[in-house]
Amino acid sequence: MEKLRSVNLKYHFLALVAVWTTGVLGSLGWNIYQLQQSTLAMAYTTAGISYNKDILYRRWVANQGGVYVPVSGKTPANPYLTVPNRDLKAAGGLSLTLVNPAYMTRQVNELAAEMHEFQGHITSLKPLRPENRPDQWEVESLKAFEQGVKESHAIEHLAGEEYFRFMRPFVTEKSCLKCHAAQGYREGDVRGGISVSIPMKQLRDIEKERRGELMLAHAFLWLIGLAGIAAGTSSLRNQTLKREKLEEELNNLSITDPLTGLYNRRGFLTLAEQQMKLSLRTRGRLILFFADLDGMKRINDSLGHEEGDKALIEASAVLRETFRSSDIVARMGGDEFVALAIDPEVIDPEIIISRLQERIDSQNRRPERKFTLSMSVGYACYDPEDPVPLDTLMTRADNAMYAQKKAKA
Repeated sequence: MEKLRSVNLKYHFLALVAVWTTGVLGSLGWNIYQLQQSTLAMAYTTAGISYNKDILYRRWVANQGGVYVPVSGKTPANPYLTVPNRDLKAAGGLSLTLVNPAYMTRQVNELAAEMHEFQGHITSLKPLRPENRPDQWEVESLKAFEQGVKESHAIEHLAGEEYFRFMRPFVTEKSCLKCHAAQGYREGDVRGGISVSIPMKQLRDIEKERRGELMLAHAFLWLIGLAGIAAGTSSLRNQTLKREKLEEELNNLSITDPLTGLYNRRGFLTLAEQQMKLSLRTRGRLILFFADLDGMKRINDSLGHEEGDKALIEASAVLRETFRSSDIVARMGGDEFVALAIDPEVIDPEIIISRLQERIDSQNRRPERKFTLSMSVGYACYDPEDPVPLDTLMTRADNAMYAQKKAKA
């Protein structure tokens, strides 16, 4: 019983640990997923800010009709810009060239790339500048824009590095026709797009650090929960043990004689009925012994009930020594005892009675005794081939006991 209870508590503990572990792992997985989504959202926001910045720069330059800047190695005249007054000479002989929105966007993106912030450029399915040719992802995005898609983004690897790629179309405005009308664009046409590639390394490093923090926090949480489960299981085990001990004590009180510790009448009848049913299946022999303590009234009247109780306790001890632990020994009430020998090793009941008498004689030889212990014993054999009810068996043994008592008188 205790082993079964231990197994049940073990499974209870393991089940709770499994549920708790699943919950913590689920929470960790969900939080890591949210962290990954947050990283992508940060990349998306950064790319969107870069795109909007380019649009603002382009519109400002377009609204000014372009901006003249000194010609230099980094800013040569734009060979793809064929408009009147592209190049001018300022006072003092300073050479100026016109920077249109596309040229300005390219230079800003090149500066950003040098600072390792992001990569970006203008691209189109019909670029004026060969370097603005789209790559495969950009081609697919540009074609999607022509079908009405408003935005494209994806995670890709460029030169072995992870990037968040972002692209939105730019639509031909009236100010754009000054340079691009010759290509057949009309106001409102999708002329191309601004492609932005945000390096993910820094964002992934932050994500990795936060993921480590999440794992440590969840490990700590798991350990706290595990300790709680262990404490709860231990408490449950202690409560179960206390309850079962109480139930056992109550059960023993209901079937045990409080003075002698033997089974009482109720306990004997219950166990004997079960054993007789078992005997019918196994064909095992049973012998029922009925014993009555001789001179009990005289002991109580002359020596007092305390000595009478001692006599009952001695009688129960002698019966315990005579019969095996597998046999059922009980005090039926008053000075009457009963014992059911189960598959006895000795076939002859008289030999068992003789052993009982030897132990009684040994008890009486002890010094300083106030009374002599004596028992009258009768017996009845139970044959599973010719079964009788327990009441009948007890009556037969009782009658045999009284016959012996009468013979002593």
